[in-house]
Amino acid sequence: MHAMKQICSKTGLRALLLCIAVSAPSRLSYAQEKEKEPVPGDSKEIIKMDTEGEDEESLLEKKGPRFKFKGQVKNLYLFHRSDNYVAQNPLITSSKNLSSDLTRVRLSPEFLYRDIVTVKVDYDNELILSNYGKSAYFKSYWRPNQYNDLLHLAWEPYRGDIAYWRTKIHRAYAKVSVDYFTATVGRQQIRFGSGKLWNPLDILNPISPTFVEGGDEQKGTDAVRLDFFPDEKTEITLVYDMKKSNNDIRHFNMQDCNYIVRAKTSIKDTDIAILGGYVSRRGVAGFDFAAILFKGMLRGSMIVSPAGEKYAPAGDPWRLLRFLIPGKDGDESVFFEANAGYEYTFKNGVYFLVEYFYNQKGINYNKSLKMAFMAAQFNAMNQKTYLHLANQFPTLNQHYGGLALGYDFHPLVRGELFCIGDIQGRAIFWAPALKVNALENLDLTVGILGAFSINNKASDFVEFRKNYLFYASGSYVF
Repeated sequence: MHAMKQICSKTGLRALLLCIAVSAPSRLSYAQEKEKEPVPGDSKEIIKMDTEGEDEESLLEKKGPRFKFKGQVKNLYLFHRSDNYVAQNPLITSSKNLSSDLTRVRLSPEFLYRDIVTVKVDYDNELILSNYGKSAYFKSYWRPNQYNDLLHLAWEPYRGDIAYWRTKIHRAYAKVSVDYFTATVGRQQIRFGSGKLWNPLDILNPISPTFVEGGDEQKGTDAVRLDFFPDEKTEITLVYDMKKSNNDIRHFNMQDCNYIVRAKTSIKDTDIAILGGYVSRRGVAGFDFAAILFKGMLRGSMIVSPAGEKYAPAGDPWRLLRFLIPGKDGDESVFFEANAGYEYTFKNGVYFLVEYFYNQKGINYNKSLKMAFMAAQFNAMNQKTYLHLANQFPTLNQHYGGLALGYDFHPLVRGELFCIGDIQGRAIFWAPALKVNALENLDLTVGILGAFSINNKASDFVEFRKNYLFYASGSYVF
């Protein structure tokens, strides 16, 4: 019983890490074009567009094929003391100073034929030096789970106690645009929601707002995306997201793949979208809106899905765990996820964002989901566990509030503050960052992740309550 309580007390940390472990661009609508401010937590890079020679490139587009080659060199250093460090056995935790340094070289060749064909690849070579290389903690944070991915596009030539070398294809897709149709095939990130911190409609690529590198660096999915633009304000999208079954291509079947249909249109200053589909063997339906209000942007979205089967149904010997682990059963027949927010930029340049997120299927309120997380901690991943965890937003509780602030102290220096309030867990996560555009193609960032809580209730952010995470990064684009 003591061991079981120990596992449950660490579920918040595992949920946070597993959220990290477990999209092709479309046209911007009128309301989206009004939004140009960077947002804390959305991206940790200052992205620069090379506009020199636009006239020459326009002429080349009409002539025929073009080839571009870009790249990025990035270094990211993290330091964090953990009181929940897991070396191998999930039942045994200890305290340890964790230090890691990531160096990534990304090569991005791109082929274009007029404005019809685009083929792009982001190929990464990564070296991670750390003092916890072969631990379960390292695996949770640095090695995203590839279970049931159609294509395994990450390789590990070397993995030692200190050094870890990985090569991977971060993105690889071909896009064809003809008249009102666009087709995109390959490893891509598919995001539908308009929210800044949470997007319930991003179920094919659930994004963690606490991820240090931002959403763009999280793993994509292998899919076929078809976009139809009947007019300037309307977009209809179909997505076929391909997955293995039981992590074996020989068991590939249509039932274990994901399907999404989405329609979006604009009415004056408001974007409205509806979505439906079949994801992880459950039906989903939702809507999304973004509207200009008082010169700011009001957003909201909601998605609903049936509860599905219990992780341990009647007759399963593991069902006894339901009586031992804390939390609520979560016997609802359907589950809702929703968010709403408002963002505004003041005349003095201060950027402000406030957002609320509701997740009815919080881990503390659904024992089936909690049992699936416990199984994943013991590396007991199988098809049943995968279907319970995939395409979810694994928060420990149900009600969260978000706040983001940003200000340009100088054209080359920006400060940001990003906070999440765990209302039921009585904790506040905070993450200040300072970004400096040191040279034309060189960006530097320093930041801290921390939290404080009012009491000892279970929270997603308990890991950062006493021990802050410090990070520094430099990125050079060529």
